[in-house]
Amino acid sequence: MSQQNISNKYYLEPHKAICKVLQNIKFNYRFNNEHKDYWKTLKDKYKGNRGFIIGNGPSLISSDLDKIKDEISIASNKISLIFGETSWRPNFFTVADPLVWKKISNNIHDDIDIVHIPTTLSGDSNKKTIYWKHGLSSPFGRFSKNAERKLYGGQTITFQNIQIAAHLGLNPIYLIGCDHFYAGEKNVIANQAIIQGSEQTHFSKEYRSAGEIVMSAPIHEMNFSFNQARKFLRKENIQIYNATRGGHLEIFERVDLDKVILNELTY
Repeated sequence: MSQQNISNKYYLEPHKAICKVLQNIKFNYRFNNEHKDYWKTLKDKYKGNRGFIIGNGPSLISSDLDKIKDEISIASNKISLIFGETSWRPNFFTVADPLVWKKISNNIHDDIDIVHIPTTLSGDSNKKTIYWKHGLSSPFGRFSKNAERKLYGGQTITFQNIQIAAHLGLNPIYLIGCDHFYAGEKNVIANQAIIQGSEQTHFSKEYRSAGEIVMSAPIHEMNFSFNQARKFLRKENIQIYNATRGGHLEIFERVDLDKVILNELTY
C-alpha cells in the first residue's frame, strides 16, 4: 500500500477522525504524574546495552529465550503461554490490542508484575499497571523515543516496543520471533475484528483458537510503521536488526541469532 493510499483513509471520513481524536484526549487523562515519573526514571537507563524485542510468531522457541535470559527484553500479549517451558522472563511486558487485553487482563498479573498498556485500555487500579500516553498513528509517520510524552500506534505492538527500547537507550535492538506473517489473513483492513481460521499463526497452538474473534494484522500498514521506525532510528544512530529465525520481515537488516548470542557479529 502506498503512502498516498494510507493517507486517503484518514481523510475520507473526517467526522470519524475527529471523534477518534476527542476520544483519545479523554483517554489520555489516565496518564497521570505517577506514570510520567515511572517513564522518566527509565529514560536512557540502559543506554549502550543491547536489548531484545520478542515477537510471538511460530518461529519463537523457548530454548532461544533461555539463551537471552540475562539480557534486557520486551515482550507482549500472550507470551506467558511459553513461561512453562523457559526460565526466561521479560523485563518489560506490553499489551495494546483491546481484544487480547480483554482476554488476559483478569489473570495477567499472576504471571507479570508490571503491565504496560496505552491509555486506550483500562487497567486495574489495584494492580501494577503503567500507562503510556497513546499517540494517534499518522499517514506521515510518527515515532517517539520519549515515553514520558507518548508512544505512537502502528498496527503492531512491536512498533510500540521499538519505541520503548529507544526510550530505554537500548542499542543495538534485536527482534526475534517476528515472523510478520499471519496465515489465512490477506488484504485485511486495519482495526477490524476477524474470525481466526484453523491456521497456527503464533508460537503456541493455545495462542488462538479456530473461530476466535481477533484483531486483523494489516501487513501493509505494519510495514509503513516499521519503515518509519527504521528511518528514525537510523537518524539517531540506533542500530536495529531482525534476528528472527526465518519469517517474512525484511525491512530491518537480518542477522544470525546464534551469532548475536555468542557476540560473534562485527558491524
